[in-house]
Amino acid sequence: MGIPEFPQPRKPIRPRDFKCECVCIEVQKILDARKQKECQTFMVDHTFPLSLVDINQNPVINNWLPGNDIVCVGAVFKENLKNQIFVIEKPPQEFTVEPLPATKPPAARVTVTVTPGRNPATSTGTCRVKETVLAELENRSPLANPTRAFIHVCPVRFVKRPILFFPDPEQVGLVSVKAESAWEILECAAEQILGVLRVMVTVGAFIIIKTWADAQLVTTAFGECDWELIPPPLGPGPCDEFLQRPFPPFNPAQLEDFFVPDPSQGQIK
Repeated sequence: MGIPEFPQPRKPIRPRDFKCECVCIEVQKILDARKQKECQTFMVDHTFPLSLVDINQNPVINNWLPGNDIVCVGAVFKENLKNQIFVIEKPPQEFTVEPLPATKPPAARVTVTVTPGRNPATSTGTCRVKETVLAELENRSPLANPTRAFIHVCPVRFVKRPILFFPDPEQVGLVSVKAESAWEILECAAEQILGVLRVMVTVGAFIIIKTWADAQLVTTAFGECDWELIPPPLGPGPCDEFLQRPFPPFNPAQLEDFFVPDPSQGQIK
């Protein structure tokens, strides 16, 4: 039998289409990982006159007043307009690693502040840019100027403290730690209470926190990965439904190593 015909572009390569091959690769080997889903409504109270901004966070002059019909029509993450996955790799301001003595296997408690952005320094008032949601408000009252503008909702962040495995006691705190997160804005609302505008944004996040080290692995190769599609946006009850959704794939699983047996020795049982 000859080599099968190469599949059309963008068609995933399946094991039934090609014989697998044994390859040696250098990768960031995942030692341990924790998956978590978080969902929370973040709210901020704003007094009049409101500090409105445009999409680039430039101030917007407005004549909005208490009692105006103001609603929230949408929201965006300042550094996450395309909903990409954000990765944080052990910068001092984001992580602490506390070794746990006399644990088998060796382990440490990792504390990480997970945010929907990268920039650790730039601030907007009292909030870092990467912790900022821009809620889009619409003023439906006559003579409102402008009709639409944005307002800050911050800080938006989750603090996680998982216990993770490390390969041996000498490497506790030395192996690299990484947090990956994918964020979604599920719902937003605005209401006035005693002349104060309260803006509420419900945010969901898929979070993976893991330890990893550079390693050389022998593995089988079949071709390109064929990931599942992430489910469509949610309807009513955003947090309850979000927490029931499956985790999207951030990377191939590395919890086990797969080796190709020697054909002369038979199959591994």
